Amino acid sequence: MDNVVYRAWTKGIRDGAHKPRYGMEWLSARRGWFKVFDDRIECGNWSIPYSSIQEAVLFKSRQVLIPVSVLRLATPESTYQFGFNPWVQVEGHLPFQVRNEEIGLKYSAFFFALRIAVLGSVVFLIWRTFFGGAI
Repeated sequence: MDNVVYRAWTKGIRDGAHKPRYGMEWLSARRGWFKVFDDRIECGNWSIPYSSIQEAVLFKSRQVLIPVSVLRLATPESTYQFGFNPWVQVEGHLPFQVRNEEIGLKYSAFFFALRIAVLGSVVFLIWRTFFGGAI
């Protein structure tokens, strides 16, 4: 049986060849353990042998004082992105070369519209609560 060298809770998406961003694909992202073994990475039934990794980039950003990190692993078949909690320091546990890149996370059109809808709903509820709905 293989021994897990390191593991951390993650959200992951497949075919995320773009730079990390807030997008609809993260709503249905796989949640599970990101496991580092001697010869591969696993997350659920995804198994990524180190020999197949063509590029590894750790994107780092800061969102309202909270650090965000997303690891993108590109293989010939797919590109994976794994988002980690602020306290996870995955880079020290990976046995392959990882390029670090600072980015500003962008919003997809869907997430931008969702944020506007939520903000509008909150404003409406506050208005209705304190002013009785009168305009």
